[in-house]
Amino acid sequence: MFADEASVYGDAFAAMKAGRYEEAAKGFQLYLTKYPKGPRADNASYWLGEAQYVQQDYTGALKSFQSVSAFPESRKLPDALLKVGYCQYELKAFKNARATLQRVISTYPDADAAKLAQTRIDRMNEERR
Repeated sequence: MFADEASVYGDAFAAMKAGRYEEAAKGFQLYLTKYPKGPRADNASYWLGEAQYVQQDYTGALKSFQSVSAFPESRKLPDALLKVGYCQYELKAFKNARATLQRVISTYPDADAAKLAQTRIDRMNEERR
């Protein structure tokens, strides 16, 4: 019997919370394969990116975080864009990272992500990147 949409997502999220990132990534990938337009697809894309980021798969995480933009109504957009900037930073694409972080601040000025973006820009300034 196939697990339903909610339990596929729930199992992946439980693995994520437990720190089983490889298992979580596989679970979120399964969710996105089975339910690409499912009610939790934006969150699954975001959390897949988080699982990849923690495992230092910055290229994979970058793609996952960017895919959240396919869901323009998602509440995860500010955080996903912030994480795009973080991935670009880790991949040493500093010019792109700075532009993305500035976009977080200008697009979502009231979001927590904007404060975090400014903190990372300040750090980049100190590092002269």
